Amino acid sequence: MSKDIIFSVIIVSYRNLEILKDTLDSLIRYNDLGDALEIILSDNSPEMDLYEQITRSYPQVVAIKNENKGFGHGNNEGAKVARGKYLLFLNPDTVLVEPIFKFAQEKFEKDLRLGVFGVKLVDKEMKRNHSYYIMDGDGFWTAQKEKLANTLDFYLDGKMYIAGADLFVRKNAFIDSGCFDENMFMYSEEPDLTRRVRALGYTTAYFKQKRIIHLEGKTTGKSLTSEKMRLESKEYYCRKHGLDYRKRLIQERNYDYFKIALYRVIRPESVNALQDKVAMLNDLIQKEEKRLEQ
Repeated sequence: MSKDIIFSVIIVSYRNLEILKDTLDSLIRYNDLGDALEIILSDNSPEMDLYEQITRSYPQVVAIKNENKGFGHGNNEGAKVARGKYLLFLNPDTVLVEPIFKFAQEKFEKDLRLGVFGVKLVDKEMKRNHSYYIMDGDGFWTAQKEKLANTLDFYLDGKMYIAGADLFVRKNAFIDSGCFDENMFMYSEEPDLTRRVRALGYTTAYFKQKRIIHLEGKTTGKSLTSEKMRLESKEYYCRKHGLDYRKRLIQERNYDYFKIALYRVIRPESVNALQDKVAMLNDLIQKEEKRLEQ
């Protein structure tokens, strides 16, 4: 590991070149570490266009090309070439609005037990987005508690986890924990990593003093395919950690029933998609109940 590199920013890309350019431009603009910061693009796009454009337009970016084996795999490949003592796993739909890396370095150096942290995520109007979530919860009341906690900037280590859009991670903690679990193609990586990092004795934290714009949904969308992928990852995660997958499916399904009733009034164009999702959840609940009966 080069002693010259303090922070390695790792971005997994999948198409979306224009959004990615905004991210890279903001990193370069607000780089307060100079040559001690490296930016790594881990490209999962099936075509070569994005990779070639970035290597041509951003010579200061370390670009690697992957077969698309998922978000976790792309980040792990980036971590393999990272030379920094600390890592920032950053979504390609984020934009820095202020210098942040000296602040992050100071937080890690001040507390040697700090393994993972995040900062305040906001939208392009600078209104707050979700910066963290409640660990292992679903349903209406979990969603309300998450909204309230984010509104109050209240984060509880061990009960919550940092959103994957901006994961500041001590590299040793990341490597020693086993990196991202590549059995999950996308989704549930953050609580899984958080559990394993904390099991090593590290803490997690949230710092409201710094902000990053997160354009939620610009890279993954809300299609039924992505919902299916999310639920498959949730199933794996629940099995891995001994959690009640059926209970969580029911909690989510019941919350969606509530949203359908509400959306009929305020957002009727969204009702059909939610009904399709509920049908999928009901099918999964039935399959899980049959499995448990065996």
